Amino acid sequence: MFDVSLSPELLPQVLQDFVRLIGLAPTLVIVEQYGGCRLYVPVRPTEDHPIAQLIGFEHLCTLSRVYGLESHFDIPKATLATRHLRNEKIRADYATKSVRELAREHRLTERMVWKILAAGKVARPEPALF
Repeated sequence: MFDVSLSPELLPQVLQDFVRLIGLAPTLVIVEQYGGCRLYVPVRPTEDHPIAQLIGFEHLCTLSRVYGLESHFDIPKATLATRHLRNEKIRADYATKSVRELAREHRLTERMVWKILAAGKVARPEPALF
């Protein structure tokens, strides 16, 4: 899910700040695990802390240095950004997967997959004749 580029403007401000500090991939992992929930950033992080296990100890230390005294955040679900990433993945995978497979994989209707493909003006590559 995280190999597609994402414009930071699609993220809420707190997540844009996280991206600036720890990068896009770890930020998206936090959104995936904690989106819609409160995230507690420890003042004194340890390597066995669940967030360290999720994004790496160095990234947790960075967040702790900057946000440790504030201790917690409500992590946005970042629906606009995650939908954008999902749609880009669907468009990229359409070269090798059927609409039905994509619909099942992403828990969408086939009609929605067709809409996503049409919005991105994606056509299936033509097979080589020779």
